[in-house]
Amino acid sequence: MCKITKHLIILFLLFVFALKVCAQKDIVMSQYVHNRYALNTAFAGNAEVLSLYGTYRKKWMDINGSPSSTLFSMHSPLKNEQIALGFDVYNQHYGVNAQTGFTFSYTYRIKTAHKKTLAFSLNGGGGFYRADWTKVNTPETGITDPVYSTNESNFAPIVGFGSAWYSSRFFTGFSILNLFHYNAYAEGGTNSFSLDKANYILTGGYLFNVAYKWHIQPSFMGRYNPKLHSSLDINATVIYNNMLWIGAAYRSTKDVMAMVGCRVNQQLRFSYSLDYTMGEISSFNSGTHEIAIRYDFCFKVKTSNPKFF
Repeated sequence: MCKITKHLIILFLLFVFALKVCAQKDIVMSQYVHNRYALNTAFAGNAEVLSLYGTYRKKWMDINGSPSSTLFSMHSPLKNEQIALGFDVYNQHYGVNAQTGFTFSYTYRIKTAHKKTLAFSLNGGGGFYRADWTKVNTPETGITDPVYSTNESNFAPIVGFGSAWYSSRFFTGFSILNLFHYNAYAEGGTNSFSLDKANYILTGGYLFNVAYKWHIQPSFMGRYNPKLHSSLDINATVIYNNMLWIGAAYRSTKDVMAMVGCRVNQQLRFSYSLDYTMGEISSFNSGTHEIAIRYDFCFKVKTSNPKFF
């Protein structure tokens, strides 16, 4: 049986962690395998318990005003196991701009043969966009430029959907996190239903047994945007005893990544990743750092090979 007091303390700490640091909904994450819900809400309830996840990402360390982002999510199946609900809150800072938002999700799950799950989801919420132009440093000191003397703030809806098929060995999914596009640089900010500017996300992975207590987990994440930026992540992780893992990845935007993690027990895990950009900007920063913590409540699965995903 779960210890309620202990769990409430952990929930509180995770929530504070999410509020103190600052991600946009279409956040680029290196550790997507450990929180697939952030990229596809159809994975809600995939741990079969209430699962909490918090992550902080700081891009291009040593560059003033570089993006920093945080995401906190929680999702769980209901008593009716065909239904799972989820929630996340996120915000991001980059330069004079900031974004803060939230989404709720509803997922319908169908149990198929051989303990596989087929799931479909809808998610909805909203994002607050802010721009503090007074923070812009102009060349002429002592002269106030009216263009940079105001602040802007707007709100835009978030509506998306996802589909997924998974088991304890593999996963694959397709999602669009937001069907609306917000243009923060248009006068007053504009928001419109734009399929040609949405991010189409495809993910997949498989867990292979290679030796006693040893596993290899290849995975990928493709992000396609018809008019904006697209990318492909290829990842491989070596796992020992379902407790320790080390991995490497390559992103088509010329980023290489290294990650490590540990499962303290069947409920709590920590992970860290470092991204390094190959190109001219690499000489001006010390990489992108991402840390994450995940906690699964009331873990009761008794098996020699629990679900690593």
